[in-house]
Amino acid sequence: MENHLEHIFQIWNMLYDKNQNTKSVIEKFFHDDYTQCINRVIMNRNEYINHVAEQKKNIESMEFKYINYLAQSDEIFIIYSAKGKNIQGNDIEVEVISYFEFKDNKVLKIHGQVHLSKGNPSDVDMK
Repeated sequence: MENHLEHIFQIWNMLYDKNQNTKSVIEKFFHDDYTQCINRVIMNRNEYINHVAEQKKNIESMEFKYINYLAQSDEIFIIYSAKGKNIQGNDIEVEVISYFEFKDNKVLKIHGQVHLSKGNPSDVDMK
């Protein structure tokens, strides 16, 4: 569903905007029961808030672009890229393959793999 695709990229743009409060964005767009499994690392919503807050300390800018997607009802599978710079000015480039599930128009679940093609592994560390 294209609506979910647009919604996801609006969320990512807000989430990685240095001027946005990480906790507020996640509480607004991510379901209370949110869980994710990225590169075999599982996090709940509170852990994800802390994770993104730490990531943002090292990321200067980030842009997201979808490559392909399949959608059905409240589920969407996306292949997308993310490119940006860390605070040292070094390039970050990743490809992400992920499955999203929505509930009550909020992100309930993400399961995916992140492949770093350029940059430091700490830029996308999922631990």
